[in-house]
This record gives sequence, structure tokens and C-alpha cells, in this order.
Amino acid sequence: MRRLQFPALVLVISFWIVPVAFATTVREMALKDLVSMAPSIVVGTVESSTSRWNEDQTLIVTDVRIRVTDVIKGQNAGEIVITQPGGRVGKMRVDVDGAVAYRPGQETVLFLAPDARGRQQVLGLFRGRFDVATDARTGMKTVQGLKAADFAEMHAAKPGLITEESAPALPAMALGDFLTGIRGMVQNPKGGR
Repeated sequence: MRRLQFPALVLVISFWIVPVAFATTVREMALKDLVSMAPSIVVGTVESSTSRWNEDQTLIVTDVRIRVTDVIKGQNAGEIVITQPGGRVGKMRVDVDGAVAYRPGQETVLFLAPDARGRQQVLGLFRGRFDVATDARTGMKTVQGLKAADFAEMHAAKPGLITEESAPALPAMALGDFLTGIRGMVQNPKGGR
């Protein structure tokens, strides 16, 4: 019996000493996939973010409260709360690749879907979030982080949206043009003309 206790003790100690590693894999999603998979697409401003332990006390998550200013797809909720993995509680901090921090006052366009418990989640973590930047000099709002394929998909759904005048501004796009393109993709999911 003593022979079995020693290997069991070594096994327990090895699990205690070896740190637990979590990996985040985010599948690359095309913009048209985000549009078709998201039951809700909104523009909003971050009001607050609060980190806490999840219900099972196994992971730190952050709840982000967003005031909705425009609904592209789905129901108007006025305010939504999204929950994403990671955050800081006391001295414990959990960073999750692909889960980008939200700061109060940040305007953003979000592609949302409910999780298994019905809470709103951003599709593809960072991929389903497009932050809006405001030029301090001109006040012009642009959407950041677009890919060349995103422009092609929007142009297919809404011909004439991308012009020679707007092309030099890539990978940013005027917020109004971006929302027009997304609305076109919602109305015309096949991308035909």
C-alpha cells in the first residue's frame, strides 16, 4: 500500500507545481460572417467595466456596460452588458489573448451573440469589435482596424460605397460609410448587385 501512496503524492505535487495554461484560439471571421452570425449589431459608448469572478469561481471575467446609440441589426436595448474573459480582481489578473480592454467613453461598433447562458458576447472577441476614432481637429469619426477583404465585402453589398477618394484612407473608414456598408450587408446578405 505504501508503494501506491508515493506515486500518488508525486502526481498531486506535480499538478500543484505545474502552472495551468489556458489557450485562446479565435477563428478568423470574414466581415460577411460576422454580419450573418450576429443576431445583434450595435453602435455604442462604453459606460463602465467591472471585473469579477464568474459564477463557478473558476475564471475572472469583465462585465462591460454599453449605452447603445444605434442599432444596425436586432432589438434596441438602450443599454447592454457584455461579458468577456479576463480582468483584475484584487491582486489577481487574468489576461486573455483576443479580449481587448474597454475604456469608458470609447465609442465602438459591436457584433453580438448570446452565450449559452443568454449573456451578450462579442463574436470572435476582438474581431467582432470595431472601435471608432474621432479626429480632434476635424471631428470626423472613423472606424479602425478594417481589412482589405472587409472593404470588398461591403462594396459587393453596397456598390459605390468605396470610391477612389475614400480608398487612400484604408484601413480606416468614415463611420457613416462603414454603417451604410454594414446595413447593406444586412439587407443583401448574398452580396449581389
